[in-house]
Amino acid sequence: MPGVDLNYFIRQANKLTEKIEERKQQLAEESVEAKAGDGRVTVVANGIQEIRSIKIDKEAIDPNDTSMLEDLITAAVNAALASSRQHMQRELAKISGGVKIPGVT
Repeated sequence: MPGVDLNYFIRQANKLTEKIEERKQQLAEESVEAKAGDGRVTVVANGIQEIRSIKIDKEAIDPNDTSMLEDLITAAVNAALASSRQHMQRELAKISGGVKIPGVT
C-alpha cells in the first residue's frame, strides 16, 4: 500500500498496549463486591478477577447443612468474578475504542 507508514501503525499499537497494561495495573487495585443468601456471604474481587476476601455471616453457618454454605460461597464467588470481568471489559473498551483485542478483553 503506497503511502502507508507501517512503523506508525506499530507505534500506535504499542501505545495502545501500554495504555491497556497500565489500566490493568489500576484494575488490580479496584474492587467489586457480590453477595449471596440475602447478604450472608459477601465476596470482594479486584478488577482482574482475583478474589480479595470472603465474609460469612455467622447465621449462614449451620454445621448440619454445610452444602448450603458451600452453595452460597460458590454463588457469591461466581457473581464477583462475573462482575469483575464485566468491569474490566468496560474499562478496557474505553481505551481500545470498543475494539475487541484477543487475549486482552
